[in-house]
Amino acid sequence: MKLTQLQRVIVAILYLVVLFILFTIIDGNYNDLLWDTSNDKRIWFFSGALLIILGKYIAEPFFSKPTDAIANSLALLITLLTITDKSKFVFYEVVLAISFLVLFSSLLTIFLKNFEGEIVDKINRIAYKFSTVVGNSRVLFSFIYIPAIYSYFLNIDNPDVVAFVVLLAFWICIVFFDIIGKAVEFLGSLFKNEKLDVEELGTAISCENPLLYHVEIDYLKHKKSSVTLGDLVTIENEKLSKSIGIIINKKQLLNKLWLEIYLLTDEDNEPIKIPQNHRLAYDGLKSILKSLNSVSKINSLDSLPSTIKNKVTKSKLYLNRENFIGYIEKGSNINKIVFQHLGSNEINEGEIVTSTIYENETIYQLMDGLTGEEPLEFKDRYGYELAYARKLGFYDEDQHELKTRKWLPKIYEPVFGFSNGNISEEQLKNIAENSIGRLPGTNFHIPIKDYHSLVTHNTAILGILGIGKSRLTFELVKKLLDNIEDLKIVCIDITNEYMLDSKLPKYIDDALIKADDQNAFNSINATYNHIHIDGQKQIPEKSGNQSLYRKEVKKDLINFFFNQEELPENFEFNNDKRVRIYNPDLHKASKGEKIGFNVIATSMTQTEKTRIISEEILKVLMHYPPSENNTARVLIVFEEAHSLIPEWNSVANEGDKTAVNGTAKVLLQGRKYGLGSLIITQRTANISKSVLNQCNTIFALRVFDDTGKQFLENYIGTDYSNTLPTLEERQSIAVGKALKLKQPIIIQLNDMKYIMKNQEQEQQEE
Repeated sequence: MKLTQLQRVIVAILYLVVLFILFTIIDGNYNDLLWDTSNDKRIWFFSGALLIILGKYIAEPFFSKPTDAIANSLALLITLLTITDKSKFVFYEVVLAISFLVLFSSLLTIFLKNFEGEIVDKINRIAYKFSTVVGNSRVLFSFIYIPAIYSYFLNIDNPDVVAFVVLLAFWICIVFFDIIGKAVEFLGSLFKNEKLDVEELGTAISCENPLLYHVEIDYLKHKKSSVTLGDLVTIENEKLSKSIGIIINKKQLLNKLWLEIYLLTDEDNEPIKIPQNHRLAYDGLKSILKSLNSVSKINSLDSLPSTIKNKVTKSKLYLNRENFIGYIEKGSNINKIVFQHLGSNEINEGEIVTSTIYENETIYQLMDGLTGEEPLEFKDRYGYELAYARKLGFYDEDQHELKTRKWLPKIYEPVFGFSNGNISEEQLKNIAENSIGRLPGTNFHIPIKDYHSLVTHNTAILGILGIGKSRLTFELVKKLLDNIEDLKIVCIDITNEYMLDSKLPKYIDDALIKADDQNAFNSINATYNHIHIDGQKQIPEKSGNQSLYRKEVKKDLINFFFNQEELPENFEFNNDKRVRIYNPDLHKASKGEKIGFNVIATSMTQTEKTRIISEEILKVLMHYPPSENNTARVLIVFEEAHSLIPEWNSVANEGDKTAVNGTAKVLLQGRKYGLGSLIITQRTANISKSVLNQCNTIFALRVFDDTGKQFLENYIGTDYSNTLPTLEERQSIAVGKALKLKQPIIIQLNDMKYIMKNQEQEQQEE
């Protein structure tokens, strides 16, 4: 219970009135109380109830000090010594001893405070505790009040039980229940005048817009006050009214502090004001009406009038004050916002922030930052951070799609960090099952909207070694097989890692996979050194076993696609096997090469074998009508694509240039037959741009080389390409038709534990 000083005085007076009435009824008139010194019976009045009331409500309303205990114990000792007939007072010696103990412990506490030592400190703590607890007026005077009423009303020849019970109840009421105190507090709350608890800070010195003010606190004119970001203030910006704002920034100067105040607005976007007709009394201020532009800190939100308080607590800026990170600065445009980073909240590239366009929340993605400095007064300067964020639009949660929001926020519009709560394991699992990832720090899915376009319009995964390209590849392969019923996938993997237990079989059933081994295409080995002679002339074009290799590849593809030896009349894939993994390094294919006047058989390069595999796939598909409605039929996965389809300036011979052009031609022509590619590379500079330029969907993971950044800049723009070196693990810049994204975005890729086949089995077993 919290009573004001005035209320405590009122309570004490009321209790004293009750006490006087009780004395008059029980013990006689006031003359007996004041002048009859032989009446020991009156000790319950003076030394008991009277001192308890005065001590509790006047002298010691909150706590007792050792000096208070000394005064109380001395008063009690004097009272005890003035008793005429000590034999009638029950427990006289006990109460006297307690009084002396309190007096001694209080004096000991004061005496020992100047001495040090472990034993001294322990004794001092015990003495202090005893003197302040037992020496409290409510406790100490109760030791005389209870024995007094017992001695003079119950322990007598003609006991007055009623008087004893009434006086005991009166003591209980004061010490334990304080009925009158609670009644005064309740009545006071009913008639309490509205009072705004504020303290004067300084003066508004400028206004950047109707809602943004700069305030100066001059410590040579105003007392130094504790000011923190998020504090509420009032600004006397109009005659006879005050607007309520919130502190969003501080700038320290020599003997001064500059504040930035953002005014709070109501549901109609009007500043929240405190009209003077509220007749508010300002605690701590010298006058009710302060000068225009004066600024005061609101120490208690509860001191605001209820109608004003409700408006404040519903204000968007106040509700989101914990997420406030700045406001729109000059230089923002329809694609990008610039804001000064304010407050203590950390921000990082890729994170989502929000602002408002025509009262509609719009999400942006942080892309870059810049430090700056501005002069204040004299040699005072202020350093700051500018943040840059690209507009994403708004997220349609029903369709799980980012949609366009037109135009741009107004200057000085607040910017907030975005958060939609902690994401549960169940949510993460659901996102992984249905999407390729999410916006960082959110549960906003980024699904693959068109799996067929992911294939037919070609896809690329770019990033440095060890950043997670293969894991993303395996996830895409899994999702494609799950979502396109008759899709066949041909992987050209020179790393020979796809069939490792920790790789692709972790994601899909290995029964669906057919992979090369050391005996792959052994049937052509005998003709490896074949030199074709026409008459006496050696023909390099027909030498080696490449023609036989091409036939065997075609035969193998027909078997993989249709589980038959020959091409069937009708196009219908057999789905016993869904993935075919080729490793060209295991294929002992050769070609004829003219050296002087002779022709020798040399090994075909990875690039040339890749061309043959790609061309034979397209030839098989061309035996059948083009696919309808952009339906995907076959996906070619080029692992380490910079080795399989290198750029023209990265090849060792003309044969590789021809081979790359042939593969590029296959991908260009293959779309109408449902053929597409998935390009995976760590060296963007060394891969054929003729192939890479055909990729409509891009996943760009961390990239360091300038060539890679410059190439990707054409797809994702300068802002996003500059973030490539700083992308975190499991983050990617994504863009393209398959994702139905109208602009590039940074996404948080799925955790592989929610994707792997073995993990799913373990969860089912659990």
